[in-house]
Amino acid sequence: MALNFLRNSAVVFAFAVLGTSSIYAQGIVEYGGITGAVAGAASANKPLIALPNLGLSAGPAAVSEAPGAANVTPEAAATANLQFFRIHAGPSAAEIAVRTVPDHASAWIDGKFVGPAPLTVKLAPGHHQILVRSVAMHEYMRGFDLAAKETQTIDVALTASVQNQVVIQWPAKTQK
Repeated sequence: MALNFLRNSAVVFAFAVLGTSSIYAQGIVEYGGITGAVAGAASANKPLIALPNLGLSAGPAAVSEAPGAANVTPEAAATANLQFFRIHAGPSAAEIAVRTVPDHASAWIDGKFVGPAPLTVKLAPGHHQILVRSVAMHEYMRGFDLAAKETQTIDVALTASVQNQVVIQWPAKTQK
């Protein structure tokens, strides 16, 4: 009986040790695959994943990188994404110009950060979506269609998301 207990304990121990080491090895392989894919994304003409942050920040926090990306700046993400759009636009490329009030509002096209406005982007014809946001402003989102070799301008006037005037009323003095 004690021999069966020792044998079963040894088997359980062996599976526990081998199982955890194989899980650890799998994690290393997956991490290497992710970081390798992100590192080669720019050279393989793939866009860096740059989705808008849900906060209102327009700084570096406004760009979220793919898992494992090493300190991708918003400028680098915008450059890579603009290059991706330009390469994939094809011979019948359309062009969109984005102008905003206020200037330098952050713009995303099809979920990819393309930089601060004003800017011009070459896109493949078809349906696209634009998102524009700036600090303390309501975001603007809309879909648009581009025909082959069409040039389109989108003017965006963002509105303040905070009240810009505060009125304070003090209680009036009462007459005695």
